[in-house]
Amino acid sequence: MHGVQPMRRTPLAGLKCQNILPKTIFSCLNPTSSLPYNWSDKLRGMVLGIALARSVLLQDIARTFGGLLKTVENNLSNFLTQKRLLLDEEHRCYVIAILRRLGKKRFRRYQGKVIMIVDATSYAKTRSRGQERPMPQTGKVRLHNLPTKEVVLAPGYQELWAGLLLKKGRCLGITRKLFTECMAGFFSQNLIEEQEIQRAIEIVEEALECKVILVADRGFRRKELLHYLRQMDRVDFVIRIDGNLTVETKDRKGLLLKLAPAWKSRVRMPWRDNSKNPLVSDVSAGKVSVAMSRKTKLSLNVLYLEPIDSRLEPMFLATSLSIADIPGLMMVVRLYSLRWSIETFFANFKESLRVAGFRVFSCWEAIDRLLIMAHMAFLVLSLLYLMAEGDPAQRRLMRLKLRLWFARPPELTLGRFLELIALDFSQRYWAAGAA
Repeated sequence: MHGVQPMRRTPLAGLKCQNILPKTIFSCLNPTSSLPYNWSDKLRGMVLGIALARSVLLQDIARTFGGLLKTVENNLSNFLTQKRLLLDEEHRCYVIAILRRLGKKRFRRYQGKVIMIVDATSYAKTRSRGQERPMPQTGKVRLHNLPTKEVVLAPGYQELWAGLLLKKGRCLGITRKLFTECMAGFFSQNLIEEQEIQRAIEIVEEALECKVILVADRGFRRKELLHYLRQMDRVDFVIRIDGNLTVETKDRKGLLLKLAPAWKSRVRMPWRDNSKNPLVSDVSAGKVSVAMSRKTKLSLNVLYLEPIDSRLEPMFLATSLSIADIPGLMMVVRLYSLRWSIETFFANFKESLRVAGFRVFSCWEAIDRLLIMAHMAFLVLSLLYLMAEGDPAQRRLMRLKLRLWFARPPELTLGRFLELIALDFSQRYWAAGAA
């Protein structure tokens, strides 16, 4: 960060910068781009526009460019809908460049492996756009934070994410996949999950040269997925499972929820320390096997967590990590408790870039590409912030600059309009004088 000239605010609706942000975006993009001629410049400009506008709304992004607002907005929309705009490889190279700049020391590790969290989020679109422009290929997603316990579904999209755990407990998303059961070519959500997990692991191995420990909630409790992960030597996992799984121990066979309570408690521990209400549970563990077929069995270590508060339900964790000693046992529980950090990432990502309010419905690909660019903008802003965290003075300076440079453009009041005219006049005056 040393030796970089300070950025200045320009009079155009908002807060362009001349050095750090565009140069960082440029350096992270694929130098051997496979995009059509000159499209890398357009991609870089789009990502920069999202970072400056702090929004994925095309009208907001258009304000960060010169020219007529409506013309720029139409150009952005046309750019997103081009069939030749294939961003998967560009996005992959971009993420690898970001991770290499951060370095493995910024990520939390256990036994030399980074912690990868996988989970899904959704974008519910409850407002109809009428019959003329229906939302493309929407499926059904669940509405959250409702005052009722009933399941309420709405049209929308699902997105599968994999993120890496930073040392201070935050999660940084590195891969994403938008999908619905109504999208063209949709075959199986299970297959999508396996493909995205594999892709995220390969990115981590290439960028950080580390193996991973995969942490997931009950949405990934399928025994087929557990078997798939068990066959991968370079990945361990901690995944919450249900107790209605039929398992075998040394001398018994039955439902896990019937067998596990007989295991001897090995430690009582509080966990979920960052929560307002930490949980305290008695933890026991055992080795079980699950039948995959007549000839194939899946071997797992299973932890049984029984809360001391009888009003709470017990919990089961399947893991490939060792449970031979008490510290290892407690670490498995703590790793799972860190899973919640990806929910915080979802909230930060959606709120900071207004991602939940995207309004590009011309085609499925346009929505997906806009979210890819939003993720790229979020990553470079995160990179700049994390790079300043080491030095307290630099950290305070960077926080101040981020607020100034990347705030959303203010509303155009009469006073602001007069200010812009004055600034524009002064710049033209000095330019004419210098000439």
